[in-house]
Amino acid sequence: MTEKIKKEFFINYIIYYLNMVSKKNNIFKEYLNSEISIFKDESVFYPDYFPENIVSRDKQISDLQFFLKPLLSKKKANNLLIFGPSGTGKTLISKFVLNQLCEFSNNIKYIYINTIQDNTRFAIIQKIVSFYKVILPRRGLAIDEVWDRLVESFKKSDFYPVIILDEIDNLKKDDCSKLLYDLSRFSYNSKFFTLILITNNKFFINYLDLRTQSSLFLTDLEFPKYTPSDLKNILLERINFGLIENAISTDLIGFVTGFAAKNSGDARIAIDLVYKASKFSEKNGFLKISKDILISCSSLVDSVKLLEKFKTLNDNEKRFFLSLKDQSDSSLAHITENIPSRSARRYLEKLDKLNLISLKDNKNGKGNSRIIIINVNRDILDF
Repeated sequence: MTEKIKKEFFINYIIYYLNMVSKKNNIFKEYLNSEISIFKDESVFYPDYFPENIVSRDKQISDLQFFLKPLLSKKKANNLLIFGPSGTGKTLISKFVLNQLCEFSNNIKYIYINTIQDNTRFAIIQKIVSFYKVILPRRGLAIDEVWDRLVESFKKSDFYPVIILDEIDNLKKDDCSKLLYDLSRFSYNSKFFTLILITNNKFFINYLDLRTQSSLFLTDLEFPKYTPSDLKNILLERINFGLIENAISTDLIGFVTGFAAKNSGDARIAIDLVYKASKFSEKNGFLKISKDILISCSSLVDSVKLLEKFKTLNDNEKRFFLSLKDQSDSSLAHITENIPSRSARRYLEKLDKLNLISLKDNKNGKGNSRIIIINVNRDILDF
């Protein structure tokens, strides 16, 4: 064996030995070997989880199925306005029924668009174009050019498109009116866009221009808030799939459902509270959730919704929002004194639209002075 080969062999052996020692002493290996989890399947508590069983929404499923049935006969279906409080299954049921419909018929396809993320007419039309597998050039295109690409793709396609526009009231009035008017009016060879508009506020349509309201010809579908019994059934399904046996008592399940029922019947609040309490319990070495832990976690139930909204802000908007929690003087004049007025107005308008803040008249101030109120728990802004 030559000296060169000996040297290479020695170096490789040292590397192998160090790797083995590193793996043997790795702190995460010991952690995994010693860990007993409170979860059977943590993913059932994630926001994007799709449950195997849809609970307490048989009527809405049946209604949506009926309204979309004409598409199976290649006929026009009415556009739909789905409304109700947050966390009542509007998005879940819409996706569930559309998945079933598209699975049943190859002639129907749908696209889901959240207008908090795609919050302009231009962005939404681009998203619909991408739905048709069209690659747009890197150079900037005018919105009319993008619309022409959409029309061209629509004419060449062999399916009936359904467009779900979630949080539709988030769009600016002019953008929303123009977008919905164009989509609802367009047709080719007896083929149309079918629109499903999802909102917490059924009256948002009244703010659109009259020709758009008339053109949409909407059918309403209401999702009322869940009852305590509904919330309990939804929660039990997640707990049975997601947690080990006896991780939470029957009494505490009742506590969670009551808490969620008082908060607009929002199922996401109930699910999020159990998830947070489970993570906190596991972190502290417990395999059972206590009432003290639940009460402690209940003050932070807004964090998931906050993070969803926070992701839609750009860096400047995020810095502006986070700066608000440290302000001792919450008056509008004080907070915006070091920011260009145009930028400040734009930031405040978006934060108010997302319900992260509210602007209230200051009764103790002079003239038209206003104050900024943060609508989330300040403790969860330290992330």
